[in-house]
Amino acid sequence: MPRLRLFGFETLADMDLATPMAESSPSAGPELSFSCLPADPAKMQAPTDNALYLSNSLNGSGDPSVQLFEVNESTWLMRFPGIADFYLMSGEIECRLVDPRLAFMVDVLLLGHVMACYLERQGILALHAGALAVGHRAVLLAGQRGAGKSTMVTSMVAAGFSLMADDIAAVEENTGVVICRSAFPQVKLTPEQLGRFVKGKGRSYPRFHPGFPKLSVPVADLGNFDLGPRPVGAIYLLERGHEESVVIETLPPARAVAELARHSFLGHVLEATPMLRDRFAHLARLASAVPVKRLGYPDGFCHLADVHAAIENDLEAKE
Repeated sequence: MPRLRLFGFETLADMDLATPMAESSPSAGPELSFSCLPADPAKMQAPTDNALYLSNSLNGSGDPSVQLFEVNESTWLMRFPGIADFYLMSGEIECRLVDPRLAFMVDVLLLGHVMACYLERQGILALHAGALAVGHRAVLLAGQRGAGKSTMVTSMVAAGFSLMADDIAAVEENTGVVICRSAFPQVKLTPEQLGRFVKGKGRSYPRFHPGFPKLSVPVADLGNFDLGPRPVGAIYLLERGHEESVVIETLPPARAVAELARHSFLGHVLEATPMLRDRFAHLARLASAVPVKRLGYPDGFCHLADVHAAIENDLEAKE
C-alpha cells in the first residue's frame, strides 16, 4: 500500500494519488489511513437530522454541492452528492466513490475540502494561503481573488524559496509556538504562469480539475519542496496594484483576527458547527503569537523580486 506524507501526517493509502506526494519516512508509523471504496447505494442515506452545513451552491441535480453531517460523536460525513462520500474519523478518512469514472475527483476533493475539514477537527487551522520556507521559518501568503497570491507563491519558488503549501496552509499553535505543516509538492498554475516560470521542460501537464484551467505541476519542475514543519515567521495579506512601491504594515490585533477568519479555507462551512468557539480562540492566539501584515505592492511581474526582498528584510528585522 502506498505510504506518503500529507499535511505532516504519515499516511497509509490504498491507492496512488495522481497528485505528486512527498514520500513517507520508512521508520515512522502511520498516523492517518486513507481508503477509497465503491459506494453502496444502500448506505448512502445521510443523517439529515444532523446536518452541520449545506452549501447555497447547487449541483446539476439541485442538491447542495457540499454537505457536512455529524454521524456520531467521533465521525463526520462530508458529502459531495453524485460524486463521493468522505467519512472523517480520528486517524482515518474513508471515501466511498459513487462512480469509478469519477476517480479523478478523489484528489480534488481529498486535497481540498476534505483535508481542510480533517485538519480543523484535529485542532489544526487550515488557512487559505500559500506557504514557503524563508530561511528557517515559514512565511504565509494570503489574499483576496486578484491579489496575486498564486503568482507570488510561484515566483518565490522559482526564485529559490522552497514550497511548503500551494493553497492550504496547515497551522497549529501550542503555548505560544506557531508552526506550519507542509502540504504536498504540487503547484496549480495557469498556462500563462507555466510559460513564465517553468522554462524548457517540454512537458504537458494535466488539469487539476477538468472544469478549471489551472494545471497540476510537480514542484520539482519549478523548484524545491520543504518537508517542514517550520515555525511561522509572519503572515502577509497581499494587496496588488494599490501602491507605487512595496509597503508592509502590521495589522492591529482585532483586525488581524478578523482577517485570519476571513482567510480560513473552510470558515464558511465550520462557522455553524460546535467548533466555532474553539476556532475563534485559536485564531486569536495565532494573531497574538505571529505578526499579521498587509503587504501592498505594484502590479507587474517586474516588481515580484522587490516583494521577495521586502519579505526577507522584514523577517530579518524581527530578529
